Amino acid sequence: MGREPYMTPSPVEEFTMAIPTGNEVISLPDLTPRGAIPSLHVLSQQALGLLGMDGEEEALLDPLLLREGGEEVPLEARDWSLRDHWIPEITWLSQELELRGTILTPVGTRGFAYRLEARNPGKKPVEVVLGFQGCWKRLLYTVFRSRALPHITRIGWFDPWTRSLVLEASSGTPILALALATDPSPDHVHLTFPHDATGGFRFQLGRRMRMEPGGKVAVTLYAAVAPEGDGARTTSVDLRRRTWETLFQETETWLHRRRLPLEGKVGKVVQRNLLFCYFYAWGRTIDTEEGVLVTSRSPRYYVSAAYWARDALLWTLPALLLVDPPTAKAALLYAFSTQWRNPGIHAQYLNGSVLYPGFELDELAAYPIAMERYLLTTGDLAILREDSVRKVLEGYPEELEKHRGPHGLYETFLDPSDDPPQYPYLTYDNVLAWRGLVACSTVWEWLGEQRKSQRIRGLADRLAALIQKWCIVEGPLGPMFAWAVDGEGRFQLYDNPPGSLQLLAYYGFCTPDDPVFLNTVRWIHSPHNPHYVQGPFGEAGSAHAPHPWPMAAANSLLAGRREALDFFLRAEMDNGIACETVDVETGRVKTGAAFASCAGWIASAILTSSKWAGSKPRATPSI
Repeated sequence: MGREPYMTPSPVEEFTMAIPTGNEVISLPDLTPRGAIPSLHVLSQQALGLLGMDGEEEALLDPLLLREGGEEVPLEARDWSLRDHWIPEITWLSQELELRGTILTPVGTRGFAYRLEARNPGKKPVEVVLGFQGCWKRLLYTVFRSRALPHITRIGWFDPWTRSLVLEASSGTPILALALATDPSPDHVHLTFPHDATGGFRFQLGRRMRMEPGGKVAVTLYAAVAPEGDGARTTSVDLRRRTWETLFQETETWLHRRRLPLEGKVGKVVQRNLLFCYFYAWGRTIDTEEGVLVTSRSPRYYVSAAYWARDALLWTLPALLLVDPPTAKAALLYAFSTQWRNPGIHAQYLNGSVLYPGFELDELAAYPIAMERYLLTTGDLAILREDSVRKVLEGYPEELEKHRGPHGLYETFLDPSDDPPQYPYLTYDNVLAWRGLVACSTVWEWLGEQRKSQRIRGLADRLAALIQKWCIVEGPLGPMFAWAVDGEGRFQLYDNPPGSLQLLAYYGFCTPDDPVFLNTVRWIHSPHNPHYVQGPFGEAGSAHAPHPWPMAAANSLLAGRREALDFFLRAEMDNGIACETVDVETGRVKTGAAFASCAGWIASAILTSSKWAGSKPRATPSI
């Protein structure tokens, strides 16, 4: 019986410019360069995924400019930029006015604000309606793929009490609502109700304005979400009361406090990807307000809105620690409690139940490795008082033992790209299992439990000896680490960016100048590796996705190949954001757009490999 073929992702056929922004609750994943917001999404614990609103082929929300008499003025986008790497700003030109738009997603709120500022550069007064229009057709549900939910009742009304337009989706009881209100309050309100269940709610909200030559005016839209309409409309009132100026200042202050001392293109890549990881790999559910970890809160990623322990704990956590250590702690506690119910399972829903079965050794080992990193970075031993944390650290060696083969190595059912391996014992996975044992031993030593620490350290030492015995083989460039072995002498030479052999020194299994390790790294970047892709944006690929992986360039940096930094200085990826693979000729996204957890790995890898030191980890944590 042959091996099952790899489940390869579909390539991106046409590059689409998307400018994601958002906060812990709302994600706006596909903002266009002309300022349109095609869709809005939130995490839902009840739905176990993302819920979204969109206009299908039309924008959910768009800037609106009407001449006196009601004729719409076409807006031609002139430019767009990102303030503080996260706040989109767009400028437009029309025959009458110069317009500027700013989209703000304030931290700690259930909403966003969109401000339009207009200036009359002419010599005559101008009378216009300035505001917003849009269309709501569908309620979307996303776990991996997005699909419109059938049999949804959609209602909409203009609420005179809060002066807001309310759009609410329900299925027996309400599911998600959006309220839209403007400041100044609108005096142009136009609603078109759908004729059938598939039609769209079309709306216009604006304010009549008269501008003298050289004059300026502004209209701000406040958008709020909640599980039902009353929460949404009152939240829009709260946003208006807090004012645009206050929300903007608070958001800028939050971003400035998390700015790293990096300049130029490297700084732009790091800052943008750190923020994208923070807001798109972590978020709070609209219904329970629980913080959760996901692969990505963007439906543009082909396996979005689900929990992978590897992604969350090995790739996202380093970014959270750089951006906001308290959030990193909350994320760890979520993983160690809710998600430990199925340790090592391929993919899980937000509540910890199984989404995609299949054991992965790297996902199991991620737990103690992440905890050790958190402790070394923060020195916060108080987290070890949590029952869930003690349970994981106590249980890790026992869970690991369930997967020990007759030769002492630990087997896995799926490899780090979630595909069945040729042989069950992967070198990288066993190194992570070893690192997890070392982490457990270290933590127990810090806690003064020497006997327990020594017992686990003995397990780690025995595993290290077995890896040296079975996983070092003769390669075309000399002794090297095999990708997979069967424990009987057969092996596979291969590498896989999501769990690369280039990381063995990074995880402390060998030194960076170890000849076996150096031979392995050389093999990965040589013609002997059939999955190394040559070209303008060449890097290692894999059988899972046979294109250059940005993650592979990050791994190369951590293996000491400083030249890999050039990849990030030149490759556009997904409009500057991490993706799974890129086109070898253009450097643009090929598969896996909006890969939020990978964004964290890339940003932290660039920082780790650079001379920028940041705050140095403590040698030994203290309470």
